[in-house]
Amino acid sequence: MTTNEALNVIERIRANVVATTTLDTFFCETATYRMIRERVFRVLEARENRLARGLYEQKGAALIGPAGSGKSTIIGRVIREYEEAAVATGGREFGHRIVSVIVPGKASVKDTCCAILKKIGYPTKGSRTEDYLIDCLRTQLQHHRIAAIHLDEVQDAGRYATEEAMSAFAKRFRNLMQVGPWPVSLIMTATLEAKKLINHDSTLSRRLRPVEILAMTPATDGPALRGAMTELLRRSGLTDDGMLNHAEFTPLIMHAAAYRFGLAVEITIEALSEAIDMGHTQVKLDHFAEAYYVRTNCDDELNPFLSEHWRGIDTSRAMDRFYQDTNEAKKPRKRK
Repeated sequence: MTTNEALNVIERIRANVVATTTLDTFFCETATYRMIRERVFRVLEARENRLARGLYEQKGAALIGPAGSGKSTIIGRVIREYEEAAVATGGREFGHRIVSVIVPGKASVKDTCCAILKKIGYPTKGSRTEDYLIDCLRTQLQHHRIAAIHLDEVQDAGRYATEEAMSAFAKRFRNLMQVGPWPVSLIMTATLEAKKLINHDSTLSRRLRPVEILAMTPATDGPALRGAMTELLRRSGLTDDGMLNHAEFTPLIMHAAAYRFGLAVEITIEALSEAIDMGHTQVKLDHFAEAYYVRTNCDDELNPFLSEHWRGIDTSRAMDRFYQDTNEAKKPRKRK
């Protein structure tokens, strides 16, 4: 039988989810986003032009950056914008659809082909050879008039395999950009480990137009991050008593997010959610501390929103402890 306590918990959570929906859909147009949008649009429009002239060899784009930097969100937005813009301008003779898949954990050519075919709507059954799947994929790409394939988390390709297997993966998929009658463009998103895969195949690296997401700095990314936090605060309906614009706060949240823009936005959303959940009308540093604690389950001394020595904390680690014990982790204290 469901207890009153359980009912109260779920109703409180449901109310919080409804109140923070506009925060979760927030997107900030950063310089990186504008740069990769330019690259993706350019290679796709070049593909249309080259195929019209009977030229099969195409190019692709790659967005490389650490986990939490917002790669998948950025590319997802770029893909939607291109497809919508292509439709609004009369469509494309050689297709404008982009199919997006996450590279499977095994990262084999066969598994990746199956994932793409399933996303297209043509799931394979039974055991198939790699050659069969590649040929089937080429046929379906043309049948569904797909212009590009987006491979997300492509750093997994060949990670647990040999150099030969990694070469085979790169060769199979870059050949989709150069073999007729329906070559497509490749769009890749991955962590920094993918540099090894891309550079491993000189033909692939020559055909991709990469953009690397660099670590944030207050000088280059401070204005965009402050703008994003200000807009999120506005959407939440909360106030902050000027905290978000304090000179020290931007470097602080950048460090807490390990200098990754997407992660900084996520922490801000979670802090605002904490304030809303507690019924507060003003977001404070304690809400950011609580959001960081929920995310990392670290000791108070290793919570940058609580420690005066936050610059020395390694924020890329989770569940850190200064002292190992079996006691239940405590809720974060207020900043001293």
